[in-house]
Amino acid sequence: MRNLVYAFLIVVILYLTSVIYRDHVTPILIDFPVEELETSYQKEVNLYLVLFFSMKNCPPCVQQVVNCLNEVPENVQVIGIINEEELNFVDEIRAITGAKFPIKNLKKWKKYRPNYAPTLYGIGPDGKVYFILACTALEEINLRAYIDEFMRKVDYLLRKPGLK
Repeated sequence: MRNLVYAFLIVVILYLTSVIYRDHVTPILIDFPVEELETSYQKEVNLYLVLFFSMKNCPPCVQQVVNCLNEVPENVQVIGIINEEELNFVDEIRAITGAKFPIKNLKKWKKYRPNYAPTLYGIGPDGKVYFILACTALEEINLRAYIDEFMRKVDYLLRKPGLK
């Protein structure tokens, strides 16, 4: 019986330790540096959409995602982030993808770099990351589901009272 009480106390102590630890540890994506995303955008921004992408991935797939991002609501700002070695080809990337949003260098955001490209981050004006959508398979059937999920999340966030 005494062993059972000790085991129970150890479990309770571990649980309380994990709760305290979780409250004091901030995930790396909780404070995304939105002040560095600022561009000459004239309107109030309620949501930042940050697209980490590379033209080394499937250019037609990236083009379809970019087409969707070119038509976001007014209070949403889109920023593209590419690798340093592709920065010399920004004009070519714009011509291929049709990107109408600013494209920046990955250098400042290396610690936020996703494993898959393209990956889309939905970030609030306070730097809180609301969603991350990684494109791991952009075949035609998956791309439609990806874009639908993206539009659903953006629509929900723009209707959310705290973001207006």
